[in-house]
Amino acid sequence: MWRYRPVYSSAMSDADVSIRECVSVEDFRQCIELERAVWSDDDIGIMPIRLYMISKACNAPTIGAFDHTGKLVGFVHTMLALIGRQVAYHSHLAAVIEGLRHKDIGYRMKLKQREFAIEAGIPLIIWTFDPLQSRNAHLNINKLGVIIRRYEENYYGEGLSTVFGADAPSDRIFAEWWVQSPQVEAALAGIRPQVANAESVLIPEEINRVRAHSLDDYLSWRLRVRADFLRLLNRGLIARGFARDASSGTSCYLFGGDERQFSFEAYRASEA
Repeated sequence: MWRYRPVYSSAMSDADVSIRECVSVEDFRQCIELERAVWSDDDIGIMPIRLYMISKACNAPTIGAFDHTGKLVGFVHTMLALIGRQVAYHSHLAAVIEGLRHKDIGYRMKLKQREFAIEAGIPLIIWTFDPLQSRNAHLNINKLGVIIRRYEENYYGEGLSTVFGADAPSDRIFAEWWVQSPQVEAALAGIRPQVANAESVLIPEEINRVRAHSLDDYLSWRLRVRADFLRLLNRGLIARGFARDASSGTSCYLFGGDERQFSFEAYRASEA
């Protein structure tokens, strides 16, 4: 039986870190320094200040987390996206300094990003993440309420930057955060998504440990999860729950039926 076990984060008090929009050149300079610190990427892979400023001018915010000295310790950058004829937000970059990860800073920044989306009348925020990363899946599905119905094989290629290794495909899934949906409202109230008669896709709890031990085992997990995801998505199911089995050290995505709440039509109707 799948049971939730809260081991992924320990929250910090609001007094320790403040969350606000990045608005100045100095704010964006700090974002660039944090990019370098988190990803150790070459300058060609770093997003320049002018693109942060263009996003701000287009009402796509960069949300920053600042300590009591004014130092940036985390940020989430937003871009505008067009899905069909509908405008959405694409959450492009997210980073928190190593010593403060898993303390709900990322979660608080996402909530601020959601506030901007609601104020702008944007019903959907999308972003990509690695389907093998259980911590990200837990945050995105259990705490934020996202759903997943798109899987991309080797999305960023191999060896594109230090972020994407040259020895394994960079498969990604797309998180869809319908920011005013009943599923999101429930998740933000602390109610974990429930999926009746769910079908599941199993992943290891600590894929980084698997990769450090054996690249062959890592690639085996990659290909197995890819096949399972595509099989269920092709049947019209969506990932809308996530659970862990503490006894086996594994996690699983829970798949169920799609719903109207995860569509632009639901929010156009509410505005009429």
